Amino acid sequence: MAVKKNLGIGLDVLLTATQGQYDTKPEESILAQAEALFGRALEEDKMGDSFEAYYLYRQVVDLLDTPESSLPELSELVSRSLNNIAVILADNSRIEGALSFLRQALEVYPQNQTAIENMKLIKN
Repeated sequence: MAVKKNLGIGLDVLLTATQGQYDTKPEESILAQAEALFGRALEEDKMGDSFEAYYLYRQVVDLLDTPESSLPELSELVSRSLNNIAVILADNSRIEGALSFLRQALEVYPQNQTAIENMKLIKN
C-alpha cells in the first residue's frame, strides 16, 4: 500500500500500522487467542484465583465453537482447559460437575492422559 507522504505523520502511521495485520490464517489467530487465554488462566490458577482461572478456561472452551476450530492443537488446549475446570470444581466439592467436564475433555481430545488420571482419582 503506497501511502501519500502529505497526509501527515499521524495518518501515515495509522494507515501503515494495519499493513500485514490480516495476513494470518483465521485458525492461527484462534489458536493464538486460545494459547494466550490458557496462559493467563494458568497464572491466575497459580496465584490462587480459581474463579478468574475458571472464567478464562471457559473462554478457551468457547473457542471450540468457532468455525476455525478444527486444529488438533486447539482441541488439546480445550481439553486441558476442561480438565482444569474439573479440578477447580472438584476442589470446591462439585464432584458431579467435575466428572462432566472430564468426560467432555476426553470427548474433545481422548489422548488427554491427565484427564484420564483425574477421572480415575475422582471415581475412587
